[in-house]
Amino acid sequence: MTGRRLLVTVYAYPPSLLSAAVRWGALTKYLAEMGHSITVITSDSFGTPSAADPVHVVRPQTLETSRFMSRRDLNPRVSWAPFALRQARRLLRQQTYDCLITTSPPESAHLVGLMLGRRRPPWIADFRDGWCFEPYTERFKTRAGLAVDSWLEERVAHGADVTVGVTPPIAADLAERLGARSHWISNGWDPAATTTETSGRLQPDGSHTLTLVYTGHLWGEWGRTPEPLFRAMREVASDASGPKLRLVHAGELRSEDRALIERTGVSDLVKHVGLLDRGALISLQRSADVLVLLTSRHSSEATGKLYEYLAAGRPILALAQANEAERIVRETHTGVTVEPEDVNAIADALRRAARGDLAREYAPSGIEQYAYPRLAEQMADVIEEAIAVHARA
Repeated sequence: MTGRRLLVTVYAYPPSLLSAAVRWGALTKYLAEMGHSITVITSDSFGTPSAADPVHVVRPQTLETSRFMSRRDLNPRVSWAPFALRQARRLLRQQTYDCLITTSPPESAHLVGLMLGRRRPPWIADFRDGWCFEPYTERFKTRAGLAVDSWLEERVAHGADVTVGVTPPIAADLAERLGARSHWISNGWDPAATTTETSGRLQPDGSHTLTLVYTGHLWGEWGRTPEPLFRAMREVASDASGPKLRLVHAGELRSEDRALIERTGVSDLVKHVGLLDRGALISLQRSADVLVLLTSRHSSEATGKLYEYLAAGRPILALAQANEAERIVRETHTGVTVEPEDVNAIADALRRAARGDLAREYAPSGIEQYAYPRLAEQMADVIEEAIAVHARA
């Protein structure tokens, strides 16, 4: 395959641990190993890249890091996109790129592609969440706002040479509703993401406790909530003859999380270990008895942590129904899925896990399709398609 010169615009990039950073940190690494030359334009809000990073990373200063502004008060569409566009124009004046890749959210990343106009190279618009289809957050406060977002979404879908959806429902919506040339390229797990860290490993406590592990925010967009899980844990723990259990949570614990933990009576069952670096996080996942996944009812939802769970070698308890997370867990035989709000079903699954049923039934199959080296090969094929489509236009 011919090595291509690629320009990638992504809001979050390593060392950030956000899902966008994990996805494009891995994809650019493996695309570089395939011989592609890559420049990444990203926000300067997430630190500096590793010296070992195989790609060229440009982090133009934005309003977010200005000492005169508070990042909390800024929308990335306003605070980041103009600086990313200016940087892209500067780079395109300096050299020729074979393909531009923009990835959302935030959707403002795609405005870089739009605003470059005729000067842009072949363009791939990568959607990690839907824009107007099952949006990850409630942005549409007015009809006017909805109309503007719908108009911009349509222009991006028609303007890009190829679009990519991170789940099949997103890719299908781009093709069927908007008429875009669309492909599915999943999030994934990185087989090189091994660790020698010990700080995240769970130490046996000698009490035959079933240890559940959850990593990331407890609450999420689309109505995802841990409350049914907490109530099920309390139900199981209240049974005198039932199993002992604890939930180890790595991530930010917000005030509403603490209030819910208190209200549902699971303070003695939840252990919060704070924010961990990537190595410690992987160690924690791999030392769990059961990995817990929380999802909403959105059909396109398959949170980024799911793919790391696939690689952890531990059974998954997925609170997921009629969405991509349920499909993936069932398809790969990596765990059990239950209705997200059914407390009784969750409690039964916890009892089954304590009896060892989930561990005995754990038989992973096909998780290699979600490994980033394979996904990078798929992306490379889409890059070639975008170049060919652009040449014919």
